[in-house]
Amino acid sequence: NMNRSRVTSELWVSALRKKLESKAVPIFISKKGNNQAGAIIIKVSNLRGRSKIFVQASYSGDDRRWMELSDGPDAEMEEVLKSQQKFDRDVWILEVEELHGIQFFDEFLL
Repeated sequence: NMNRSRVTSELWVSALRKKLESKAVPIFISKKGNNQAGAIIIKVSNLRGRSKIFVQASYSGDDRRWMELSDGPDAEMEEVLKSQQKFDRDVWILEVEELHGIQFFDEFLL
């Protein structure tokens, strides 16, 4: 059924935030995107100067699949984020700290 309303980006982000905060995982919304349908980019920092950037692979329906876009020094990753924003002004950018022992994408983004 094509009319089934998709979960809005805003709702999805707020659900993720609650889930992470319940596990004491810090999450920051560094750029708020389009409430309805903005793409979501997640930067996962290891707090030792490196981070990874994940984007949603296009996928049908409500199922959000993630793929790693980039991995490298924080400064380089900031450049990647800047260019993503130029390309898509509606994008959301979330930043998460990778805590030891948490497989972020396995646990939270299934």
